[in-house]
Amino acid sequence: MKNEDELNQPPESSQSPADQQLDQQSGQQSKDQDSHQANQHSVSNEPESLVDELGIYDIYEPMADLNGKIFCTAGRDTPVAEFSDEYLIMHPPQLPFYETGPEEEIVLLVDDRGIVLNELGEAKKIPTAKYRGYPIYYFGEQKEGTLKHYAAVMTENENLFFIFDDTGERLTTDAIYKLRNKSVNGEISKFPGLHCDLDDTSVEDDRIDASTMVETDFSPN
Repeated sequence: MKNEDELNQPPESSQSPADQQLDQQSGQQSKDQDSHQANQHSVSNEPESLVDELGIYDIYEPMADLNGKIFCTAGRDTPVAEFSDEYLIMHPPQLPFYETGPEEEIVLLVDDRGIVLNELGEAKKIPTAKYRGYPIYYFGEQKEGTLKHYAAVMTENENLFFIFDDTGERLTTDAIYKLRNKSVNGEISKFPGLHCDLDDTSVEDDRIDASTMVETDFSPN
């Protein structure tokens, strides 16, 4: 008769110690393979980084295109520049490329006259630029399909006038900057091909500084 302790003991294995060790090693290898396959499956489900998607591996071929967009980078670890018609977009190289990323809400402040306000709440104008002596400001309206603001001339009585080129298109602020940089003193009305309704009014032409003129007496002696 077996006592209760003997009955509760598990049956002895018929395998030798060497066979038991082989079984343990085989079981561990199976677990490792399952874990490796799971990791591979997880990695394969992750989207490719932008540099991998573009096929950029070194600095010798910095240009690439993707979905009709042009990209450029100085290597796999440097930011990737995307060229658009209006601006340059910088992307992190090791993250996937998303057509629609996080959106930033931009609030544009405009006063009652339609002039854009800067961060200090002041009317935003183009420094030193003027038309017939009057300052030129950022108008709230933007050119369709772009982020460019139209430029507007403001007289002393706060009337606003747009500036037109020879094709009848209103000038935007970026065009004003270019003309200003080509001018001597910021006065752009001297450039040919420009027109403004201000030209057709009786507003005094401030392009001439009266204090610099020499008084000449034309009366007969």
